[in-house]
Amino acid sequence: MRRLSKQKNLSATDRVSDLLLFLLYLAVAAAILFRVGIESTGYLSPDSRAYLGLAQSLLDGPGFYTLSEHDNNWRYFTIWPVGYPVLIFILAKASGLTVFWASKVLNLILLGCGFLLLRQTYRPYSFILASVYGAYTFLEVYSFSWSEAPFLLGVLMLAYLTDQVLRKPHSMRLVIYIFFCCLFLFLTRYVGAFSFSIPALLSLHFLYKRQPRVGIVFGTATTLLVIFAASYLYINYKFSGYITGINRLAEETENTTIFLLMLLQGLTNELFIIRKFRSASQPDFLFYLTTAIQLTVLLYIYNSIKKVGDLRYIFNSFSLICFVIAALYFTTILTLRQISHFDDLDYRLLSPASFLVIIALINILVTLPEQHITIVWAKYMVFAFFILSLLLNLPKEYILSHFKQML
Repeated sequence: MRRLSKQKNLSATDRVSDLLLFLLYLAVAAAILFRVGIESTGYLSPDSRAYLGLAQSLLDGPGFYTLSEHDNNWRYFTIWPVGYPVLIFILAKASGLTVFWASKVLNLILLGCGFLLLRQTYRPYSFILASVYGAYTFLEVYSFSWSEAPFLLGVLMLAYLTDQVLRKPHSMRLVIYIFFCCLFLFLTRYVGAFSFSIPALLSLHFLYKRQPRVGIVFGTATTLLVIFAASYLYINYKFSGYITGINRLAEETENTTIFLLMLLQGLTNELFIIRKFRSASQPDFLFYLTTAIQLTVLLYIYNSIKKVGDLRYIFNSFSLICFVIAALYFTTILTLRQISHFDDLDYRLLSPASFLVIIALINILVTLPEQHITIVWAKYMVFAFFILSLLLNLPKEYILSHFKQML
């Protein structure tokens, strides 16, 4: 009877967690659509317009050629991988939506997949894990029509699958999933090739553990991924003269001091969850307030975790894998940025690393045994904090102006 009662309680807890997860998804999706509808640009950047341009070309017939803005000639799409535009095209074709709205709906679908994946990771508190999507950085990513939206899902999936394969090393199905996940990351962003290091490291791991069959399979998967990427880049070279469409090796980049300052500013801003620091003539009191709230939450969590006596509870395999993948991505993007002068190291480029790090930290917290009531309060405090972030990152001026008109 006790076992039956425990199972019923567990089932009830899971149902409540699923309900909160679903309601949270609706709230985040509504916030993103609201932001997109209010913003005059529709959250489109030059990259976004290029993605939509290829999706439209695929719909209209020219295929993987887009009209160049510089000389009005048709050029093969090589500057970015085709993965994200192809997904937009497929959804637009299937639904009849314009490519603009197909890209926004696609982002919501990718967001939903992220929620479901976090449910698989730790169901009892999946809604707390998924609340990270309320952070400024990730709301921006999923509001813009950027390839970072599928990329965030891809790195999360890679972390989950890697954790699973270490638990069940003889599952060939997981090897295939990891192979296609790495392929997906590369076809989404060229820097996604960093993910090939995961099956390579798994190959070395299993060979060291005297499991040669599994090690050889992962080694073969890595080789096939490298061959595919090399073939893809060679096709780019044949069409454009460059392996990624343009010459990315700048003759001059920032000096070391400017580069380090840019890096420091980017990393520091990723620490601010709700509101980023922006240089301005007037003091940003909302930034000061949200930073104070964040520090208070962090201090409470720190004091709560100190009460966990056994450090084994603090570390878990999924969180460690997230840290490793985040470090691999960060090292790759940092190396590329040093030799190539492209976008600044801001939240967009850093988001895959910060996403995994935040997920890892929150996963450590939610999986802690609830030996003290302060641990429980710390978990829900994190959830409330990210809900606050979600609310404060709505178009405040628009809401206030319409509220004043109603009075």
